Amino acid sequence: MTRFGRRYKMGSVTKPSKDTRSAAEKARDTAGIVGNLKHEGYLPTPEAEAVHQRVARGEITTEEAIKLFRDRALNQDTELTARNRRPERA
Repeated sequence: MTRFGRRYKMGSVTKPSKDTRSAAEKARDTAGIVGNLKHEGYLPTPEAEAVHQRVARGEITTEEAIKLFRDRALNQDTELTARNRRPERA
């Protein structure tokens, strides 16, 4: 808002600009992100790649993909916890 005489003038609200990058630039950026994740210890699995491809094709939404990943992570955590838990000795 800017002052204009005795009144205040509201600035127009604009939409964010459209992503104008080419497909090659988007792919390069995505490859850079995946490279950083691999550096941090992330290993892509065929199941995860399948989910990413389903999102890219528009078969499922991003929110559904996040739910799938979250559920799978919880299941893996439960399995790892169960394996590491040792029965108590009497």
